[in-house]
Parts: sequence; C-alpha cells; structure tokens
Amino acid sequence: MKLFKNITLLISFVFFSISSFAYSYDLDYLIENKLFSTDDVRLKEIKKLLESGNTEDALNNLYAFINEAEKKHDTLLIIESNKLLADILRENGDYLKSNRYFDKLLPLVKEDYKNLQDIFFKKGGNFQLEGEVDSAMINYEKALLNSEKISNDEDSKAKIHANLSGIYYLKEMYDKAIEHSKIAASYQEALGNKEIEAGILNNLGGIYYMQGKYKEALNSFQKALDIVGYGQDELQKKTRCTAFINMAYAYSGLNDFEKAFEFQDRYFSLNDSLQQELKYKEIAEIESKYNVATKEKEAEIEKSKRLKAEYLSIGLGLVTGISLLGLYILYKLYRLSKKNYKLQINQKQLIHQSKIEKIKSESQSKILVATLDGGIEERKKIATVLHDNVSALLSAANLHLYASKKQLKGDAPIEIEKSQKIIEEASEKIRDLSHKLISSVLLKFGLATAVQDLCEKSSNSEIQLHCKSKNIERFDQNFEIKIFNIITELVNNILKHSKAKNGTIKLEQLNGQLQVIVFDDGIGFDTAILDEKNGIGLSHVEARVKALKGLFEIKSANTGTRIFISVPIQY
Repeated sequence: MKLFKNITLLISFVFFSISSFAYSYDLDYLIENKLFSTDDVRLKEIKKLLESGNTEDALNNLYAFINEAEKKHDTLLIIESNKLLADILRENGDYLKSNRYFDKLLPLVKEDYKNLQDIFFKKGGNFQLEGEVDSAMINYEKALLNSEKISNDEDSKAKIHANLSGIYYLKEMYDKAIEHSKIAASYQEALGNKEIEAGILNNLGGIYYMQGKYKEALNSFQKALDIVGYGQDELQKKTRCTAFINMAYAYSGLNDFEKAFEFQDRYFSLNDSLQQELKYKEIAEIESKYNVATKEKEAEIEKSKRLKAEYLSIGLGLVTGISLLGLYILYKLYRLSKKNYKLQINQKQLIHQSKIEKIKSESQSKILVATLDGGIEERKKIATVLHDNVSALLSAANLHLYASKKQLKGDAPIEIEKSQKIIEEASEKIRDLSHKLISSVLLKFGLATAVQDLCEKSSNSEIQLHCKSKNIERFDQNFEIKIFNIITELVNNILKHSKAKNGTIKLEQLNGQLQVIVFDDGIGFDTAILDEKNGIGLSHVEARVKALKGLFEIKSANTGTRIFISVPIQY
C-alpha cells in the first residue's frame, strides 16, 4: 500500500507538468536572441532598462514610444514596440491584456508568416495559462499553419507540436496528443536537444499510461532515460528522476511490483540527493550573501574611519584658522581710533535694534495668529452651543406650547400665542448669529461651496464677484475655516478699497497644495506699504498664511491687484 500511495502522489505531479507543458519566449530569451528587426536607439534603451530590472521606467518609455510611432504611422516600429509590450505584460502575468496587444498587431503583419506564427503561438500560451483550453488550441493550430510556410524553423515547430500535445491531453484526446508529442520529439532529436526530447518522451509515456498502454508507456520512459543516461547536470538528474517514478508507476500497471519497488527506491534515492543539493545551494547562496555583506560592512567601517580622520583634520584646521583670525581681529580693534571704535559700537547698536524690531514683529504676528485661531475655536464652540443646545431647547419649548394649545382645544390664552412668536423670533436670531459666527455653508458643504456663496452674497450692482474651483474636496474643518476667513478678509478689502467692477477667486488643489488666487480690476495700491487700515490688514493675512507654512505674493498696479496664496493642505 505504501508503494501505491507514494506513486499516486508523485504521478499526479508528473502529469500536471504534461498539462502545463507550454513553451514561451521569456523576456531574457527575447532580448538575447534579438527578435527585433529594428535598430531604433530608443527601443534599445528600453531593452537596457528591462535588462537592469527597471520595468516601470521601461514601460513608461515604451508607452510614449508607441504613441509617437502611431502618430508617424511607422508600421515597423508599431509592430516591434507592441510585440515588446505584449511580451512584458505576459511576463508580468497580465495575459488578457497581452493578447489584446497581439490582436492589435494581426492586421499589420498580414503575410509575414514568422510574425503570425509568433503571435498565434504566444496568444495560445496566454490562453493556456488562463485555463482557456479551446482558445489555446485554436491559436496553436493557427501558429502551426503559419509555421508550415516557414523553412528552417524546426525549433518553433517542435514547441508548437509539444504545446498542442499538452492541450489534447487536457481534452483527453490522447491519440492526437500522442501524434503531436512524437512529432515534437522527432524535431528535438534532429536539433540535438536531448534533454528537451527526453522531457517530451516522459510526457508521451504519461499519455500512453492514461490509455492503459503500460508497455508503450514503459518503452517511452525507457527512451527518455536512455537519452539523459547518468549525466550529472541538474536538468538531466530531474529528467532521470521523473523517468524513475513514471517507470515505477508503469510497472505497477503491469503488476510487476518488484520492478515498481525497484524504480520507486531509485526515484527516492535520486530525489533525496536533488533535495540535498538544493539545500547545499541555498546554504552556499546564503553564505555568499553573508560574506558580501560582511565585506561591505568592513568597507563601510574603513570608510567611516577615513571620514572621521578627515573631519578631525579639517576641524583642527578650522580651529587653527579661526584662532588666527580672532587674533587678527583683536589686533585690528586695538589699532582702531576711539572715534572709529565709537562709530562701530553705534553701528552694532543699530543692527541689534533692527534685530529686536524684527523679533518683535514676528512675535506680534505669532500672537495675532494664535489670537485669531483661539477666536475661531471660541466662535465654533459658541456656534455649536447656540445651534445644538439653545436652539434645540427653544424648539422643544415651542413644541410644548403647541401641544398645550392642542389640549386646550381653542381656549388657549393669547399669552401662549405670543410666547410662540417670541420663541420663533429668538430661534431665528440664534440661527443667524450661529451662521455669522461660523458659516453653516462652509461646515456643511465645504470650502468651494462656501466661497461661491460668499461671492454671490457680496456681488451687487457696482461689483461682480466670481468663484472658480478645481479639484477641491473636503479638508480638515479648522483648515477650511482658516482659509475661508483669509478669503473673506481679501473680499472685504476688494469691496471697501479697490473700486473694482469685477473680482475673481480661484481655488485649485495641486500636488498636495491648495492654491488661492484673488484678483480684481480696481485702482490698486502701493505694495511697499502694508498698513493696518483695512481691518486686520494684508500684513496680518500674510502672517496667517505663513503660520500655515504657505506662500503669499501680491502684485498690484493701477489696473488691478493680484494676490497668490499656496498652502499645504491639511486633511
């Protein structure tokens, strides 16, 4: 029972290799064998990127190359670039998209039998890898028809016949599978590809076995074994290993269990040896990587030591130079006259005073920003309390009065009616106050809608304000409030001082930045003077933008003013 259990497990693997026995040009084969008929420099550069493993850049360049080739109607370059793209997609597992590019090429190659053969063969392989057996068979047969019109291409014919054999095996059309396997084996024998021939013969024996033809199967397995002999190449060992287990299974079908056990033991012995070699290879590879890493680490340590020595030398040189420079400065100061010395002291005092003024200005800006931000939070809290608490309480009181009127059935005193009107008026005023504190449109619908609403409400017979927005979504609420307050202040300045007839606010989200452009056709102003006569003043708007780590620019002339703001978006 142990024999049959082990063989069943292993033979299923061997026959799976038959069903998936599909030849294809991988990317390395494509590059090494120069299957491109053009010497275009850009295609060569794209292939170099592929060879270096930089697939993403190679694909970007290839898509651009295809677009240019199509614009120029260069058929040769269109064919070669699309073939390369289809092969790259195939190697990355996108078989359906690969086939779409192959289909795109079919009308272009027409009577080019070599290209037609390659395209149908690769399409068949894609369908086979997708599990679409019938479509794979149709494309392999088309590839075979075109291959018959090509001379001196036995290798391609052998591969097509071998793949067709695998397809017929999957469809349980064993006679057809045997026919194509024999043709493929004969081609590989003529080409001298012994290991591939032996692999096909192993597959052929498996097909015979599925028909119950154990002697024919045994004969095919023995031929495969004879071809590889006792060669020590890894492929020869694997082929011999497969032949051993297949022969064990064939002998068991003939009820010759002694031979079956013999070949099973030979299989296990060789398979254990292969597994051990694989472990040795893995260990050697790990050891090699460790040695390389160790050497790199030692090199880094040596490099670090050299750099430290260089830095120490440079540091000593700098200290020496600074010391000498200091002595020279002391000497010059000593030689200065009292008058010059006093002038120098006065100059230093002026510089110091300038720095103090700058620090004071920056501090004032920070205090202003902090105050305004605190004001925003307080306004939000007050608006929330008014809207969610006080307004809700007034609504509840109104409902109670309404219920009381219903219960009194028309005999309600006039005070209840007056109380309801007072409550309704109070509710309306609280809503208005809440909206003035924080724009309800902003909170509900976001920045773009709030700015549009602001422009519509601010427009009148003397000035028209327009809003244009692009890619604007919802951001962090505090961020939206800050930006909206900045825009509101700029709009107020336009309305109060610009004497413009038209104004525009543009909003755009670009590369993680929110860009705000505000311009008008008014009288302009002197940008060198940013005083505080206009509300919080443009200088304070600039402080708010800088607090958001943004950019603030103003350009103004007698034909109008343009303000540009760009700040990092907060989500």
